[in-house]
Amino acid sequence: MAAPLCLSTVARCPLSRPPPVAPGRPAVVVAPRGFGRFVRGRVQRAACRVVRFPNGELVAHVDARVEGAACVVIGSIAPPEARLAAVTLLAHTLRRAGAARVTALLPYLAYARQDVAASGQSLGLQWVGDLLRGAGVDDIATVDVHSPSAADLLAMPVRSLSPAWLLADALPAEWRREATFVAPDEGAVDRCAAVAAAAGRPHDTAHLVKRREATGVAHLALHGSVASLVLIVDDILDTGATLSSCATMLRAKGARRIAVAVTHGLFTDPAADLLRRAGVEAVWVTDSVLSRRRPTTAQVVPLAPLFAPVFRA
Repeated sequence: MAAPLCLSTVARCPLSRPPPVAPGRPAVVVAPRGFGRFVRGRVQRAACRVVRFPNGELVAHVDARVEGAACVVIGSIAPPEARLAAVTLLAHTLRRAGAARVTALLPYLAYARQDVAASGQSLGLQWVGDLLRGAGVDDIATVDVHSPSAADLLAMPVRSLSPAWLLADALPAEWRREATFVAPDEGAVDRCAAVAAAAGRPHDTAHLVKRREATGVAHLALHGSVASLVLIVDDILDTGATLSSCATMLRAKGARRIAVAVTHGLFTDPAADLLRRAGVEAVWVTDSVLSRRRPTTAQVVPLAPLFAPVFRA
């Protein structure tokens, strides 16, 4: 019987002992269909494709010589699970072809909220790290990672890029000039401060205290004061429960006009309806996720300008 596969077995695999990166060579960028929006400027791109055999199995092709090169695979590990399979299969293909280093550029790092161990329950973020490392990924680049413990659980270096200046630049002059920047909970304070600073308003911030209850999200207190214009800043807009509750409380505290700026817009139902009913008049969101449920009125902020440093070997 074959020995069970474990991390120590993977560590001894030839895939983990690549040749050194060739000096002065730019990274080879592998962007499957649907992810080219993240690549701008002059980069060395390798044509690739991930297709299915008639029996449903996946096969990856990379049409470039990558021996000794640093490579960047752009993709998503968010559901459906075929995306995670594509990223790992492409990384494995590059390593088999002799790539010296493989970086996974995952603009939205899914599973980052599954970062707390509980008895008898999977630990999603650690599982993702095991899969990526087993496929030959050396490090991850992402945007506004949710979990501060991401690198520890993934067991590899994680570079989290801030979209603060992109979001601030996308705001109309009125919002940059007059809004109070509000974090919907303590965990969002730093990213809210970063957007406020990028907008030239580092002192016009406030934050709320949030508690999750059996019936949903409850906001308990406001630290600071708010102007009539309020911009709520957060990393993930999922079901909209946190942001709609935040908007409701801010309106009770005197806000007349409320907007939202978020990094990752999942827009899981009933998010759009909750925001509308809470009186949110505008949403700015990056293109890290292409959700079919995203309202057509949302203002989309491209992330591509953030990634130039990632593509340098």
